[in-house]
Amino acid sequence: MKILFVRPPRYRWPFHSEKSSFWQPLGFASMAAVLRANIDGLDIKIMDCPVLKYGWETTRAVIAREKPDVLCVGEETVSAHEAIKLVKFTKETFPDCVVIAGGSHFPYMIEHTLKNFPFDYIVRFEGELTLLELIKSLKQNPKPDVKTLKKIKGISFMHNNKIIDTELRPLLDMEKLPMPAYDLLPMELYGKGAQSHPDMVAIEHSRGCNCSCNFCILWKQFGKIDMKTGKINPCYRTKSPKKTVEEVLYLDDKYKRKTFCWVDPTWNVDAKWNKEFSELMIKEKLDINHSVWMRADYLVRDEQKGIFARQVNAGIKQVMIGVERTDNDDLAYLEKKGYSFETTKKAFEIVRRYPHVLSVASYIYGIPNETKESMKRFYDLLKEIPFDIGLSIPLTPNPGTKFFDELENRDLIEIKEFKYYNLVNPIARSKYLSRNRLMLNMIWNEIRIRARKEQIVKFQSKAERRKTATSNLAKGKARITFRYLKGILQETLIGKYYNYNIKPEWYEK
Repeated sequence: MKILFVRPPRYRWPFHSEKSSFWQPLGFASMAAVLRANIDGLDIKIMDCPVLKYGWETTRAVIAREKPDVLCVGEETVSAHEAIKLVKFTKETFPDCVVIAGGSHFPYMIEHTLKNFPFDYIVRFEGELTLLELIKSLKQNPKPDVKTLKKIKGISFMHNNKIIDTELRPLLDMEKLPMPAYDLLPMELYGKGAQSHPDMVAIEHSRGCNCSCNFCILWKQFGKIDMKTGKINPCYRTKSPKKTVEEVLYLDDKYKRKTFCWVDPTWNVDAKWNKEFSELMIKEKLDINHSVWMRADYLVRDEQKGIFARQVNAGIKQVMIGVERTDNDDLAYLEKKGYSFETTKKAFEIVRRYPHVLSVASYIYGIPNETKESMKRFYDLLKEIPFDIGLSIPLTPNPGTKFFDELENRDLIEIKEFKYYNLVNPIARSKYLSRNRLMLNMIWNEIRIRARKEQIVKFQSKAERRKTATSNLAKGKARITFRYLKGILQETLIGKYYNYNIKPEWYEK
């Protein structure tokens, strides 16, 4: 049986260069490793089109040559249309190919996906064990009967024009997962020639979160499911420090990876884990960099315990924190529990004490009650938080989030095409401002509060990586500002949406 995991061609996010935009599809590598460890006789391949620079012409040719028995795709909302395009071509070419979808989009659009496109199965939530069980069944019989399929936990499929959702699957034990199948990926290409993320690798030690922000889908994707009600609650899990360090050492030794881009939504939840991992890494004396997403409240906690200093000594060179909003009432609206303006400000003040660490803040504009005055107040307070680079992100109603599901917000969501859900294009207006007015106010406040600071930081920093990364991000923000203005003008004059993600030269080739 030939199984092909494919990440199809796509546009890139405008704040990164093409050399550092596309990280490893870590989910594919993990699922491939589980399949390989448990089923003999499988021919498993991963085709990562963006890093290989395979455009659609090449991708179609490779699919036609490979003739997969099973095609696996898994996408975020913004790139779901690319997977649909791939699946349509594959099914037209090989009608008997079994198509399996996962990721953080399709499980929340089951009816839309199965009724409108030629997908066979959707894997809901974590994929490793569910895909394993499904492939075992398909290997025995490419067309299992419905009774057999109903025994597989965590899948959805169509039968007699009706959608069947099988019983949900409990969360897996991350400590029991094998090493991701990095050997199936073109590791030498990731971060090749990149300045900010040289020789990068995507890696995880944890899944889930202990918070349930209403704009985020990741906590839900890896949350704990009540088997009786189907309700999902936040749940944080992690591999042991020892197992994680072994993976780091493997990637450093075998693939010479130097920039470790941790995909964990909340890297620093567990203080005990943070301390043990850092101490193990310090002992290894590796010349590597870590880029991590941290929660501000836990960073403050760890600094007080002397743990954050250990983390920096262990190689942390970039800390990214979701500020989200500066008004505590707005944070409450977003259900960002444990956060406050004071805590976030203190966290960045702590990071500033470590001159080699780049600090990046992300924050949200365009909440339903947003006004010109609320944005000004937000940025006036933001001015007091000492981070290096800030990324302003429009509130984006991805399927499965509370904001998307709440009926009261439906009238605010104006763009229905998911290819624009890129965390750059405003998708929804507020009750008081149009999408373009929201963007214009964001641009003005970024220039008024942030632009001069960010241009100065890139010259002041003495740490080479921090200086390079700040410079590149500042240039990226300057470029995207002109694209914002071009997009607003285009929509105003001809009524056509402008996609702020960037189309690579190889996209069609």
